[in-house]
Amino acid sequence: MAYIHRVPAVERALRILEWIADRPEGVSPAALQARLGFSRTGLFALLNTLKAHGYLEQAGPRGPYRLGPRWWALAAQAHPEQALRELFRAQARGFAESLALLRPAGGEVVVLEAVLGVHPLVGRWAVGDRLPLEGSAPGWIFLAAHRTGPRWGRIRREGIARRRLGALIEAAVPICPDGRHPVAALAVRLPASRARPALYEALRAAAARLSLRLGAPAYQPYAAEPEGLSLRRLRPEEIAAFLEGPWIARLVGLRADGRPYAVPVWYLWERPALWIAALPGSRWPGYIRAHPQVTLLIDEPWPPLRRVRVEGRALPEVFPQGPEGLAARLAARYQLDSPPLGLQEMFRILPERMQGRRGLIPSPDR
Repeated sequence: MAYIHRVPAVERALRILEWIADRPEGVSPAALQARLGFSRTGLFALLNTLKAHGYLEQAGPRGPYRLGPRWWALAAQAHPEQALRELFRAQARGFAESLALLRPAGGEVVVLEAVLGVHPLVGRWAVGDRLPLEGSAPGWIFLAAHRTGPRWGRIRREGIARRRLGALIEAAVPICPDGRHPVAALAVRLPASRARPALYEALRAAAARLSLRLGAPAYQPYAAEPEGLSLRRLRPEEIAAFLEGPWIARLVGLRADGRPYAVPVWYLWERPALWIAALPGSRWPGYIRAHPQVTLLIDEPWPPLRRVRVEGRALPEVFPQGPEGLAARLAARYQLDSPPLGLQEMFRILPERMQGRRGLIPSPDR
């Protein structure tokens, strides 16, 4: 019997991936160490290596580990529909509205997966439902790829199709494993009274995350028509609407020794101020106490490429509903599985200056 040489480090890495794959909510390093019995140093060496290569990702500097985009890209190549379904179910958990995953089938689109929201009797979907391409927002997502006219150009520019159904709004966004060409659609139906810009932004963000996990190098549905990317300033009402989206902000300021720092933070926009809160163990609250003048940079990574810069003083305050209220609002805003624990240091930023732009700077040869 021939001797088969096995590499212990590879076997340990595979055990980590298999254990995390069975727990889509994520696994903490402490739970991994208790389950697998690895040394702390060896475990973190493996986790950091898998994370650096994209096979794992981490929710925050001390958050749980989940399967990363490289893993899902490989799964999508071997079993594309199964990977798409699993990723959809993971993304849909945090939505209040009922969501559907649809793919084209001839002259129709068919519901592959559906997840009920907290309003299950309104706008619900059923697996196997078929809708006409011509008469549904998910169908329009695929027709927009090769049709001309104002409606189709608007869908390509905005990356979303919306259709009125009596008292309901049906909205759909494209899922593009290559970043450009739709192969599936993520869709929602809801009363027009609940249709808000923040919901559309959350829907687009979910489709972008799905696409990136399936291997897209960037999320640019329909390759973004050039005329939709001309540079211009955002109006105050456009800035306010953009800030309601589920974006991650970059907090920029000075350390106590005067050196600059930049850290990603969750934020909550409650006019006229923004709220940020520190997770346990964060160092940046100390920096803010030394230098309260800060900048928040918030941008979207896909067309129309909006970005907002907020300058102001970050002052320690208690959220009107307390730490638990702020944690609950952040969990709803970012579709977290559970509210972040241990929020103690909260800061209120009253903007002294806000600027917003969208689009690209024209190249010199134009």
